[in-house]
Amino acid sequence: MDKGILVKLDKSFQKQIFQKLITKYGSSILASKEIGIPASSIRSYKNLYSNLISLEILNVLIKEGLITKRQLELNIKESFIKEQIISKCLDLGRKQIKDKFKGLKKKIPPLKNILFESSLDVFVWFKKYLPLLQTMGRNVLISNRKNFFTIVYKNFSKGGHKEYSVRIPNKFFLDEDFSYFFGLWCGDRAGGKRMGICNKEEKILEYSEVFLRKHFQKIERILYVGENSILPKVEYHKKFKIKGGNGWAISIHSTNGVLTTFFYYLLKNIKFLLNNLNQDAFFAGLFDAEGNVSFYNKSFRWACKDKFLVEIYSSFLKKLELFSGYDGGCITCYNLDLFYKRIFPYLKHPFKIRNTSFLCKGDKKDIPPEFKVILLFIKNNPGKTQKEISKALKKSKVYSELKILKNFGFIFSKDYPLRFELNKKMKNFRSLKL
Repeated sequence: MDKGILVKLDKSFQKQIFQKLITKYGSSILASKEIGIPASSIRSYKNLYSNLISLEILNVLIKEGLITKRQLELNIKESFIKEQIISKCLDLGRKQIKDKFKGLKKKIPPLKNILFESSLDVFVWFKKYLPLLQTMGRNVLISNRKNFFTIVYKNFSKGGHKEYSVRIPNKFFLDEDFSYFFGLWCGDRAGGKRMGICNKEEKILEYSEVFLRKHFQKIERILYVGENSILPKVEYHKKFKIKGGNGWAISIHSTNGVLTTFFYYLLKNIKFLLNNLNQDAFFAGLFDAEGNVSFYNKSFRWACKDKFLVEIYSSFLKKLELFSGYDGGCITCYNLDLFYKRIFPYLKHPFKIRNTSFLCKGDKKDIPPEFKVILLFIKNNPGKTQKEISKALKKSKVYSELKILKNFGFIFSKDYPLRFELNKKMKNFRSLKL
């Protein structure tokens, strides 16, 4: 019990008892050997350099006959629990570090100060970010090239340290390519210090890899797969199993904490940045990451629950006349013609391209597979009811899907209960196959 208690003694009493200890054994070194207290600690207590003493040590002095229990009780000024003192010291240290970081962060320039002729000067930002990187005694080496600079630094951990060597482009040009990628990153960014995208669609992964390589990044492909999922046939460098998870995704990225920090800096200043981007390309990238095409209510939807981002995205989409509302989980757009005109040209996700084209134009060549299954069944089995179609195809959403196909003019119904047949324009459609 006494081991975790520290006490503050009357100064003259403290000096006296440790002087008696040294006198008894002839020196602090000999006393140290006899009672198991470091010689430096004995001298520190005697010279009053340390004013907090473990009660456990003082009990040793009682056993040595240097003081009595009553004398000790009369000379204790204050007592403390060791864990509480350590906790307070740690809290104070954390606060000092936090205050220091806060002061350094205030020196990071506003985004307008690194914007020159439609490009972001990353090196101007980095010069102000460097003191943050150098905290905790971290040594940082910088070497400049024509279009990028290299940073070499070490991160310290319990297991030692790990050296990082990363490349940072000197500039990002705010063109269509960057606008699309930044939108994609805002929706599907990889976690931690990984600068890249997490997605399943190969076209999106390929595009992201090209963009990152173009900006001097060394690429990794990591497969994240649920332990209950079948391993997909995709290329990857490493694999991580997610305990109890289902599904999978590929993270394509470079391990570059500095560049990731820069992109989060852009995200924090996204309102200013969006005024200098190709907004159509940005929202196309965001749609390829977090968007979906709803055939059921004929709309486009950007999934987002971050209140800060929802407010900003909504304000810009309103100006583009692409905002119809927010339902608590998605920003919606019912303006099909304008979405097709503004956003569609920049889309890269093949399924979202096909579904957008089908919703906006009703092209037979863009019919989604789930609808083709129904159309093929009706073609081979004309006059079947909804119940018969649902049972044969083992599909639960047949009612809403039949309604969509009817609205697009691919089928018609007659009699009661309703029996479905292909319209004339579909009966001779040779490409109607899975």
